[in-house]
Amino acid sequence: MLLTGLSLLLVAIIGGLALEIMGEKAMRNLSIILAFGGAYIMGLIFLHLVPEAFRFHSIAGTFVLIGFLVQIFLEYISKGLEHGHVHLSPSHNHSNVMPWAAIASLCLHAFLESMPLAEGAVAVNTMGHVHVHVHASTAIGSALFIGLALHKLPVALVLMGLIKSTGATRIVRWSLITFFGLMPLAGMCFYDIVIHSNAISSGNIDTILAATNGLVIGILLHVSTTVLFESGEGHSFNLRKLVATLLGLGIAYVTLA
Repeated sequence: MLLTGLSLLLVAIIGGLALEIMGEKAMRNLSIILAFGGAYIMGLIFLHLVPEAFRFHSIAGTFVLIGFLVQIFLEYISKGLEHGHVHLSPSHNHSNVMPWAAIASLCLHAFLESMPLAEGAVAVNTMGHVHVHVHASTAIGSALFIGLALHKLPVALVLMGLIKSTGATRIVRWSLITFFGLMPLAGMCFYDIVIHSNAISSGNIDTILAATNGLVIGILLHVSTTVLFESGEGHSFNLRKLVATLLGLGIAYVTLA
């Protein structure tokens, strides 16, 4: 779990570093990266996450809707950072006011979507006691980890650009990017504590797993559909974006179907 969290921190640092080194040039192919990542996440949702969630409990459907609504609320606060875009009014551009609400929203998003990475195996009931065995080695190579890494890279890049536009110092910029990068690890640790809690019984562990996975599905479903619909200027696709989308879906199908 620690290695998985630190790996996602590294992804965030790479995204921030790309903006620091390349500046506006780093944004040049952002729409292609977003289209590819969004398509892969879409395939991940329907080929892996949905079957897995409903295998635990049918309540997953309710939490898919809740997750979708949660993401709508988070995006309202963050102005679209979760899907690699920033929709700020002209009066906010190049402002020296730090967008704390947007950053907090983005951190909460990263916290929530990473929680299932703490799951390595299904809970085992031994003599009336529930034991949830977590295998971090499977998490770091999992499809969800890959999807979140593809999603986190452009988001970190855009976040760094937004923070930099406020005139923040290098220490402040990198402190915020590091804090954002550590949110997945915090989410995994929190979820690990919950599923190992003595309050969890054999009767409700499946419900908790289904609810958490359903929540993440709803969040990622909103992100992926928004990315695909807004991956081009004027909501249009060019050939490169179409190829990136098909490639993302194709890789998801080959690896997960």
